[in-house]
Amino acid sequence: MTNQTLTDLIGIGEDAPDVTRLVLGGPFGTEPLGESFARLDHFAEVGGRLVETAHSYKGGAAQAAIGSWNAEHPGALRVMTKIGHDPASKGDIPLDRALVLEHLDASIAALNVDAADIVLYHTDDPDRTVRELADTLLEIVSSGRARHVGASNWQPDRFAQLATLLAADGQTAIASYQYGLAAPAPERLRPGNLAADGDVLAMLEHAKSPLFAWSSQAGGYFSRTDGADTPTRSTIFESDENARRRERCRTLAANLGTEPGILALAWTLHRPATWAAIGPRTAEQLDGSVAALGLTLSDEDVRWLETGTAS
Repeated sequence: MTNQTLTDLIGIGEDAPDVTRLVLGGPFGTEPLGESFARLDHFAEVGGRLVETAHSYKGGAAQAAIGSWNAEHPGALRVMTKIGHDPASKGDIPLDRALVLEHLDASIAALNVDAADIVLYHTDDPDRTVRELADTLLEIVSSGRARHVGASNWQPDRFAQLATLLAADGQTAIASYQYGLAAPAPERLRPGNLAADGDVLAMLEHAKSPLFAWSSQAGGYFSRTDGADTPTRSTIFESDENARRRERCRTLAANLGTEPGILALAWTLHRPATWAAIGPRTAEQLDGSVAALGLTLSDEDVRWLETGTAS
């Protein structure tokens, strides 16, 4: 699979809306079903194509909520799901072939689809060889359970091996890492989570792997309007460097007539072959994310927001 066939899969092309670069997440499974339906309706109305979830999210309730909507709107949206995490045990499941397929089959049934469009390993299982894990992914495709596959939160050397093995069978390995203007403190990331630093990004460019960026809006870090340094719902972004980036983001946003949170998302989307996962709770928040696609940033803008210098 080439990047072009991936873009064809989720509707990105010369005549397709740019909003297909946004991947819809959110509080599925924790809110009234009507609220989930309203958000999915609006996402589809504005041209969205891909929804992301996981077998483990909310004990399966997240997939069930999306599946209920899919039952009423078959084929309207594409689905990406992840396999291999068990929050009940606060750890990762062994990526045993039989268990992976069992969980994936349950996910497909819950999502009310014939096959998942994209399936990712939620995290790695370093006790297993990359060859074994690649073979399971290839079986997922050959059996018709998914169209495209990849992995989330893998160390770059392991993901590079996976990409090579999948490429030998005609598949491009899709990657998912935390990626955005606010860099998380590594020691504050949850066990098994990994941010896309320079080494990861260089590896992905070499592997020609599309990046699905999670936490692309840093949990609302850039959207504060009161100017106070009160904690966000996640404190992993609290650092002096991120505070400086937030100030630069506010300055440039004011000059461009937009909001800092919208500008920060535009920064993420400036990177080629990158899709951004978003988690809006309201139609207004979703429209704000869509607005990021209308911002054109120069390379100098992008560097200045990150480093404070334009060169």
